[in-house]
Amino acid sequence: MSAQALPVASGDLFAKYPVESSFKGKPAAPVLTDPAARLYQTRIREGIAKGVGFAGHYEVAIWGCGAGCLSFAIVDAVTGKVYFFPATISQEREAGERLTYKRDSRAVHVIGSLNEEDSADRWYVWNGDKFILISKKPAVLVDDNGDPIKP
Repeated sequence: MSAQALPVASGDLFAKYPVESSFKGKPAAPVLTDPAARLYQTRIREGIAKGVGFAGHYEVAIWGCGAGCLSFAIVDAVTGKVYFFPATISQEREAGERLTYKRDSRAVHVIGSLNEEDSADRWYVWNGDKFILISKKPAVLVDDNGDPIKP
């Protein structure tokens, strides 16, 4: 199913949570001492090859976890520390991108079900240690033709 991007009703929260500076230089290698980081080390190494793309100094590694499902981690380009988003993100009929982030913002936009439960449109802010939920509303659902499903 092809999802279309929809405007954010609550405004652009990316702009509300800017970063103060952006990393320049050679990123540190990911520190893979955590059991989860070791388990996904290939995906992490492949994912961070794109360079810094989130919150000024984090690289983002995204991998699939089934049909319509993804997991992701961020890696601090300064220290190499790996942080995992605490859930998988899946979509079945939700409209919009499952995961959206920007290099110049600490905000993350997630649309879908977390661990295959509780479909919603959520915004998180990265506080340097974890993702903090700041907004949650029902996701817009679409039919097979991409038309909104009325609740």
